[in-house]
Amino acid sequence: MRKALAIGLLLSFAFAQKLELHIPAFANGRVPAKYTCAGAALSPAFNFTNLPAGTKSLALLFWDPDYPKGLIARWVLYDIPTSMTLPEGVARAATLPGGIKQGKNGLGKLGYDGPCPAKSASYQIDLYALNVASLGLPPGASLHQVKAAIQKHRLQESIVNVTFKR
Repeated sequence: MRKALAIGLLLSFAFAQKLELHIPAFANGRVPAKYTCAGAALSPAFNFTNLPAGTKSLALLFWDPDYPKGLIARWVLYDIPTSMTLPEGVARAATLPGGIKQGKNGLGKLGYDGPCPAKSASYQIDLYALNVASLGLPPGASLHQVKAAIQKHRLQESIVNVTFKR
């Protein structure tokens, strides 16, 4: 009986689906100019699939891992309900529909900050499935504050890497 249970658990882990982040505008791995300072600096639309069991909210961090002066946030979103998707060009407001909170970007402002490298750069977008409905942070939290809060409640993560080249 124990052996059958153990095999069942192993099979359930083996066939568990992995959280996926979908950003249609970045599907080819490149950030089009309209989402950068070379264009309108619109935030991209995104959605997600394969939420792990127990997911109560999500957090999204769009950041520049190669920035010479340390980590710089391009977009910090948290307390995203599991039923929500975000359209292109969301407002740079502290709180969005559904109670989604926006943190401060690398410029110290709320909302999306489109990439703006001199030549080219790589970016990482992390989506976290969380076991709490809220991280308990106020709007305007920093990338570091959100990352620290995520560590206590993380169920799964999906990473998308993209580049922008002028």
